[in-house]
Amino acid sequence: MNLMGTGIWGVAFSVVNARMRKLLKRLVATPMRKRDYLLAHIFSRLGFLVIETIVVVTFGWLVFDVGVNGSLATFAVLCVIGGIAFTGIGLLISSRARTIEAVSGMANLVMMPMWICSGVFFSYERFPDSIKPFIRVLPLTALNDALRLVMNDAASIASIAPQLAVLAAWAILTFLVGLKIFRWQ
Repeated sequence: MNLMGTGIWGVAFSVVNARMRKLLKRLVATPMRKRDYLLAHIFSRLGFLVIETIVVVTFGWLVFDVGVNGSLATFAVLCVIGGIAFTGIGLLISSRARTIEAVSGMANLVMMPMWICSGVFFSYERFPDSIKPFIRVLPLTALNDALRLVMNDAASIASIAPQLAVLAAWAILTFLVGLKIFRWQ
């Protein structure tokens, strides 16, 4: 859930804040392409995501004795791809929003179904079978399922390939759509 929150809120708020302060209007006059600007936001968020993940996992290990049974490399790859997927969603949200209030509402609208359905607070297995396929393609569900497999069952990267595919699809699709609809002003 931390990866989702930081990815979505971090990118969405910083882009819209720059838009509100008329910084994006100034950047349009530079030779920088919007793709480069948006990728810079995504990669800067990844830096924070790495630090947050290390802190949360270390805290869980020291205080609650919860370790990562699987490969740390697999865990890291999963966190990075998950982080990119959520920063892509944040980018998509901020592509047209003009105010912090609009971003806040849209981000909550996007995140609330994932909080409820993705197995963060309770298992999604209790939902009707007819909606489980939709729940499984939510990025937070894919990330939660894969993290549990790696941390608890020492799953390999091949074992979590379906979840990685879902996360990669979200990352690519949201970035491309966000890039397409992004406006400097």
